[in-house]
Amino acid sequence: MSDGALHKELEPLLSKLLLYFAANPGKIISRQQLVDSIWQQSYVDDNAINRAISELRKALQHPALTQAPIKTHHRKGYSLQLQPLGSFAANKAIATSKAANPQLPFQPRQKRRFVQLGALALLLLGLVGTGFYFAGEETELPLATQQTDGKPQLIELDVISQQKVTWFKGIESRPLLSPDKQLLAYSHSQPDGRIRVIVRELGVSSGKLLQEVSLADDKKLYSLQSWQPQSRNLLVQVVSKDGQQCEYLNYDFSQYPQYQVKPLTRCEGLVFGNAQQSADGQTLYYSKGSGGMYTSNGLMAENLTSGNIQTLQAAPSAGLGTTVLTMSADGSQLAYVLMPESNKPDIYIYEPASREHRRIASLPVPLLLIGLEWSLDQQSLLLPGADAIIQVNIVDKSLHVLKLPQGVIVGELSLLADNQAYISGLTAGSATQGAMQLIKITRPFAEDVRQISFLHNAAGSALALAVSPLSPDNYAFSANWTGGWQLWLSRSGKNVQLTELPNIEQPINSISWSGDGRYIAFTKQGNLYLYDTQRHQLITKLEHNDVGQPLWLPDNSGLILTRVQANNQNLWQFDLVSNQLTQLTFSAGNFAQYDANGQLLFHKEGKLYQYVDGARQDIVLQENNDANYMPVWLHQGQQQYRYSMLGQIEQRNQTSDEIQYTQLPYQLMAVHPDPHNPEVLYATVFVTPELALEFIEWQVKE
Repeated sequence: MSDGALHKELEPLLSKLLLYFAANPGKIISRQQLVDSIWQQSYVDDNAINRAISELRKALQHPALTQAPIKTHHRKGYSLQLQPLGSFAANKAIATSKAANPQLPFQPRQKRRFVQLGALALLLLGLVGTGFYFAGEETELPLATQQTDGKPQLIELDVISQQKVTWFKGIESRPLLSPDKQLLAYSHSQPDGRIRVIVRELGVSSGKLLQEVSLADDKKLYSLQSWQPQSRNLLVQVVSKDGQQCEYLNYDFSQYPQYQVKPLTRCEGLVFGNAQQSADGQTLYYSKGSGGMYTSNGLMAENLTSGNIQTLQAAPSAGLGTTVLTMSADGSQLAYVLMPESNKPDIYIYEPASREHRRIASLPVPLLLIGLEWSLDQQSLLLPGADAIIQVNIVDKSLHVLKLPQGVIVGELSLLADNQAYISGLTAGSATQGAMQLIKITRPFAEDVRQISFLHNAAGSALALAVSPLSPDNYAFSANWTGGWQLWLSRSGKNVQLTELPNIEQPINSISWSGDGRYIAFTKQGNLYLYDTQRHQLITKLEHNDVGQPLWLPDNSGLILTRVQANNQNLWQFDLVSNQLTQLTFSAGNFAQYDANGQLLFHKEGKLYQYVDGARQDIVLQENNDANYMPVWLHQGQQQYRYSMLGQIEQRNQTSDEIQYTQLPYQLMAVHPDPHNPEVLYATVFVTPELALEFIEWQVKE
């Protein structure tokens, strides 16, 4: 065991124990697992286990550590809180690869239990905030095991080299290689919340760092978009921190490291997805929400000379619509992902010359893709999907699933060669795993006396929250502190775990407390659960894998749910006595609420509606007039709230129409009003973790 300067030798039992923990960093290991794996006896005295753990803790003590190296989980076991640098076998493989290519700056790969959130994925956080049931899920594609004729074929890969290539604190994501493969641009989200773009020059096929250029401003966020085909022109979106100013800029790096910057056009704010400039520089393609951030997006084309804007693909009535897009190397084809109401991605090709759209693939499960890359021969598209890369042939529409080795996560990639790429570990599900915390805000709109405090100090994430309707000192929340997402109760400052659900990574992202305080409803993996606080019992109510956003009826006899079926997302009413589901809306609907007068409200296409018949008689109450705000209005008593990812919260008193604003020093994923006190708000905020870019090389497994 070594820290590079000090070396310690461990006795065989402690070495064996440490190796077992190192193979499962962060995972809770029960005492029985230790007995079975380390002592391998039918019975071991508890004192022997306690003594071994104590001695290992002493051996691992180091002045640089800020936390205990081994954490005790009451009645559950122990977990290693350190990150091992790799095994002898891994280091040997790295040394072998380095000898084969000495110019590559190899670094030992750190094994991570959870992939953390990347900078560009801040745009995903609205999905968590609105509580879509699929948000954050890492869905295993059923096609990954299908190898029959006419179906996707599984191809297993071996990663023969892998190294970390960036070292800044914070999150480094969205690697983008220039068309000539000489410049690497990437996004860097810093611990203080600033986001910049960095452009690096590479040696010829070596990955060698020569120098870097930083595009940054303390008062602005720089969002990396794409390279223009056949050029060194980089497209960047620049948004002021208050969200009031937004524009697309073209950075010409043909004389790197010098550059020239040219404003292209104004924009309305951050959107989910990215923009792409055509090869001739005359057209800008981008996605645009129907009602602001996180609403359904259409595909737009803007003529940068005339200013004329065309809608190439209309936004669906629900779902995300057009998300990521990218031009082929020759500029003749634009590939894009369309997310319909079902959230099962469709992959399209648009040809500007013929103005034709071709759907070349439809994936069979809800899956949020944030990466899309053309192959070097322009014959296929690559879609990173965490532990696999989906390859779609654009000619015959065949699909291959390139299965990555265990522990290799790819959420974004940019090809250097057919079997080499710069990658980011950013995935849609990583937003929920280690970068979210709950805060309490007292007097949020009186900045001179405002108080902000973090509710918990625990490794992992805490996401959803609902305050008890009976007591302001009690609230239910979700957290993944024990290896998977569970429902917790904070009672007068003491946290109690309420559920023992299977430890899978799908989050609990919607919680609703019945008006009488007895039941807590929540959804996980599209299923509905109730927790009875009197009997201390968990009740499984629906296992349809299609529900989210529970809202109790005023009489507590049932719930309003959002259901996603086929390509439709609508509101349904669930009766707790008969267990019957009744459809309420018929042309999309989500995020139901009741106002102070008991009227049922819901959201659709970025608008707030009053429910009448679920169809044409429904009344539009409000439209989102600011693209930076979430198109969701939260109602609590006479107060109405909305918020933005950039930290703004707006409160409107529905009696007096008085509006108050506040700006928080955090990126907001959700806001949770306190039903007892309008001077208190809770919020889910993003806390910048660590994530670096990597370079990988692979080959087909023999």
